[in-house]
Amino acid sequence: MKIKAIVMDMDGTITKFNLDYMDARRRALKELDKMNLRTPDMTEQVSIYVILKKLREDLDAHTFEGLRAKFYSILEDMELKAAREVTLYPGALETLQKLRSRSLRIGIVTNNGRAGTELTLKKYGLEGFFDTVVTRDDCEEVKPDANPVRQVLADMSVPQEEAILVGDGIMDIMAAKAAGLLSVAVPTGPFTGKRLVEAEPDFIIGSINDLPNLIESLEESDSS
Repeated sequence: MKIKAIVMDMDGTITKFNLDYMDARRRALKELDKMNLRTPDMTEQVSIYVILKKLREDLDAHTFEGLRAKFYSILEDMELKAAREVTLYPGALETLQKLRSRSLRIGIVTNNGRAGTELTLKKYGLEGFFDTVVTRDDCEEVKPDANPVRQVLADMSVPQEEAILVGDGIMDIMAAKAAGLLSVAVPTGPFTGKRLVEAEPDFIIGSINDLPNLIESLEESDSS
């Protein structure tokens, strides 16, 4: 298989995971409580994006857009704080350099907002490694929907069969499948290896640092 591009998640994949999603969910649920919109299935264990998807079905457009703006503001506060303290996953910089040396196109697809994402990339001088960055502010939908992944591929002018998606979360695997890409899971975020395996990625590797070897093996198997 000839790999021309890599679509990457950011937190938990390139950077060490340090986002307090539980606190963000609590704050979002308080907003719903104020408006008497919370239902029993909306708990701290459910992602804000899943909650928003349900709200979109039940609310008029004006009310929904207002709530989404509030929720995204909560997330942005959390992400900016995390970005100021974020650290790179060990070996990530060297791995990005190796991937670039192979003339691969690399894009980021993240459910984070653009402000926190850009702050993280600038902190470590990573902007030049990526051909495109798609955040939740750049696409109507977020992972696990396929649309942000398709947007990254379109930006890089690469067909889905010549790209792989690498991420640390269940939503990354789901988004890759929805967009028709091979999925590569890394257990370097909040999900255990067992949980990732249950989501049935095409490949699971120890960390992003194993990616160059995986790509090499895929290309060798294709030529043999």
